[in-house]
Amino acid sequence: MFLKRSAKVLVLSNLLLVAGCSSMGGTGNLFPAAGDNPIKIESEPSGAEVYVMGEKAGVTPLQISHKNVFPNTYPKGKESVYGRITLKKAGCLDFTRTVNAEISSVGLRAQLDCGDMNPASPSTSGDAPRSSEAVEQRLDKIKDLLNKGLITEEEAKKAREHILNDL
Repeated sequence: MFLKRSAKVLVLSNLLLVAGCSSMGGTGNLFPAAGDNPIKIESEPSGAEVYVMGEKAGVTPLQISHKNVFPNTYPKGKESVYGRITLKKAGCLDFTRTVNAEISSVGLRAQLDCGDMNPASPSTSGDAPRSSEAVEQRLDKIKDLLNKGLITEEEAKKAREHILNDL
């Protein structure tokens, strides 16, 4: 008698589980809001090229699918760019971020570092060289960003080159 009731409970619980899964629209996605809503990407200045999984996806402002950032399958050589978005704009440092829960839900708003190309930065003379103190501060800032994990080693190298080429 006990075994018959246990078997019935087991069968009923399996039916409920299957019915619950089938009511999710057949997608099997336990978090449909994250999977269905696109990731909004904006940059200041706008017009930056957006790279996802190492491939150009468009230009900011842009919306991209989570499936593009987190594909189920991808070549082994692309492990380093899985889940990462990179923005590139001529005259600016590359901006790379790994998509996390916050970016998934509210989007990515990137402030690109375009050095002296930023019209908001006043200059007394277009030919005036930068002081060594300003260069050192910029290099220290890059080192600090690298140490905090906010930029990659490659981005730090490019930024250092950019600063030193301006001398």
